[in-house]
Amino acid sequence: MSTKKKKAGGLGRTLLICDPTCVLPYGHTVPALNHFRKDLGGDFDAVHCLASTGLPKEVAAEFGFDRRFTFLYNRYIPIMSPAQSNQIVNQHPAFDDDYADPFERVATYDAAGTLADYKITSDDVIFFPGADFYGVIGFLNALADAPQTERPTVYIRLIGVLEGSSPYYDDGTAQFFKRVRAASEGGLDIRLSAETPEYADLISGLTGLTTFVTPYPETSEQVPLPDGDDFTVLCAGSARLDKGFLDLFGIARESLANPPKKLGLKFVTQTLPLKGHEQWDSYTSQLYALRGVTLLDPVITSEKMHDLYRDSDIVLLPYARDVYRLRGSAVMMEAASVGRLCITLRGTAFARQVEYYGLGDLVDEPSQMPAAIRRLANGGREEMAERIRQARARFYLDVRCSYENWFRSERG
Repeated sequence: MSTKKKKAGGLGRTLLICDPTCVLPYGHTVPALNHFRKDLGGDFDAVHCLASTGLPKEVAAEFGFDRRFTFLYNRYIPIMSPAQSNQIVNQHPAFDDDYADPFERVATYDAAGTLADYKITSDDVIFFPGADFYGVIGFLNALADAPQTERPTVYIRLIGVLEGSSPYYDDGTAQFFKRVRAASEGGLDIRLSAETPEYADLISGLTGLTTFVTPYPETSEQVPLPDGDDFTVLCAGSARLDKGFLDLFGIARESLANPPKKLGLKFVTQTLPLKGHEQWDSYTSQLYALRGVTLLDPVITSEKMHDLYRDSDIVLLPYARDVYRLRGSAVMMEAASVGRLCITLRGTAFARQVEYYGLGDLVDEPSQMPAAIRRLANGGREEMAERIRQARARFYLDVRCSYENWFRSERG
């Protein structure tokens, strides 16, 4: 990143890392704010991590986050009843007849207040580590009529999750990129990046802006592989249907019936959330009954997740091709950071990165995963350790360079 420079009047440069979707005390958003603060904050005199007002106060206090943004994604991340969510919006102090979308009105009000409270100028940077529809558009609206001296550079990292999430548009994603393009053409300095090459190319075409590729940064030192008698396959992250939970029974049963030559075999995964997935209870019971399969709670701590990575040999990612056609995988990137090869399906956006860097093995169908598991296990841990060492080094060299070049890039 660039060398520090002082604002007029002697004030230092400010970085605001904004995530209006940071509302859950578990998952990726809280650690992501922390990681980006550490990785990007060195060239700034003040760094503030801004989260949702829905994030528990004690969590925000523990990590030093500022609770700034009204939570507007309850239909996608339900943390309260619909009535409670509507009440929060309806009682918000925002008012402006120009916005037919009440969520947009609230987001714009919150963004304008943030810009004023932190005294943001053109020397400063606003960064969205995982873009969301209202968070970004709220700031674009708030900055539209600001004088040039009060227009910061806006860095938007896109991960293909919530940037199209609006109940007021038939195609929220198209509306999102239309607004970004219009704001850029209107003079706002916007810098874009995406988590995968496929998504970056799509975004560049939609916005007319050069879009960098910025996977998740390195979060851990490489951890040695375990040396026990069991080869452990980890299906990391919260269990979801689009992450292949319904494929795990067939994969595990076939793998356990034909284990590696010299090692036992174990599978570890989380279960689906209890609410809303009752129809899969029988399937979950069958999976639980397989000898060698361990099912964990739907929600676990970050510390527990790190222990699971440490105790695993490989990570299994039977992710849905349609859902992950453009998206990256946080689990794939976490596995790379810890130093674990993965097995995943061809056809997802992140499979291209797995293949290019050598971060794991690709197969065409979930039914081919048991054979891939055996190949890795029979090849031995020494061979796996050398593979991931080389792959990991190449991957994170490019990741670091991507962020450095992105933050040093010229507009457009």
